[in-house]
Amino acid sequence: MICSVGAGQCPVPDIEVALSDEDFVDFIWVAPLSIWAGKYEVSNAQYNYFDRAHESKRYYDHVMDLSDQPVVYVSWEDANNYCGWLNRNLRGSIPSGYEFRLPTEKEWEVFASCGDARKYPWGDRWPPPNSFNYRGVEGSSFIYNIFHNQRFLSGHDDGIVVTAPVGESGLNEWGLFGVGGNVWEWCLDWNDKSQTARVLRGAGWNNYEPEIIAITNRSAAKPDRSNAMIGFRVVVAPAKK
Repeated sequence: MICSVGAGQCPVPDIEVALSDEDFVDFIWVAPLSIWAGKYEVSNAQYNYFDRAHESKRYYDHVMDLSDQPVVYVSWEDANNYCGWLNRNLRGSIPSGYEFRLPTEKEWEVFASCGDARKYPWGDRWPPPNSFNYRGVEGSSFIYNIFHNQRFLSGHDDGIVVTAPVGESGLNEWGLFGVGGNVWEWCLDWNDKSQTARVLRGAGWNNYEPEIIAITNRSAAKPDRSNAMIGFRVVVAPAKK
């Protein structure tokens, strides 16, 4: 284990949870929240330990089911059940009194923004760095055929039309990948008092709009909804008493 990237993150060590002898889930200590946040979005390979039959399919002719791509076509219920599976099988790998769960919306916003008031996960400047996976020129011909328009981030070329490998998508200053772009991420919270939808944060590979990519932007979907743009990450947080 090593100390996290970013001011104020040490000396609490990061956590590495073994799914097998070859596969691990990495968590970064987030001092302002006193939790560990998943370093990456949950990958297809990691999710398949829980659900061997799950497939992230293809988006038209583009593969989304490679082992290192983020798992998609997962509902909030699926993501929450994955956390439950981790707790049943791997709770001994994390400190006593902690549990695996989805991040709250507030937690997500803190670690996505590195604890400050920045507008985007990389800072305040526009457009996004090419290391962040959004809808750029790399998919303009494909997007024209599918969405019947040429709207994309002019000059932005991340080189990947759909989902990027989880370790190649948008590293922020606290050592977290993918908190901007790649896939929308399920949060623990209900979207409102009606409790009909769960919160989604972070935008995804098909987004290009500054107002949607902004850290403060909120979206939501019914807990049983899934599609090619939605995934999730896990946190290790104090267990509810």
